[in-house]
Amino acid sequence: MNDNKSTPTFSFLTNEYSELDSSVFLLNLYLNGYNASNKPYKIDYNTLLVSYHLWEGSDLDEFCHDQALGYFLFNPLNDSAEAREAFSIEIREFLSGL
Repeated sequence: MNDNKSTPTFSFLTNEYSELDSSVFLLNLYLNGYNASNKPYKIDYNTLLVSYHLWEGSDLDEFCHDQALGYFLFNPLNDSAEAREAFSIEIREFLSGL
């Protein structure tokens, strides 16, 4: 019997090995290479804090995933898997420091 149970991790990046290198490179640019004015998203930290405190869930990753989906649903011109992943990572880092 296999006692190792893996929990699902939320990721927007592709599972295709041939495209993963370019996705990780672009994700790294969004997180570390671009300044805030050049990123494909803008984070309003005040609204984010209010949303997080009003949210009744318990999983931070689920909250970040939902926020990323919602943000790019209303901003489809800048949507990409890498932008969604970077957005989710940035808000996770911010909220986990609270």
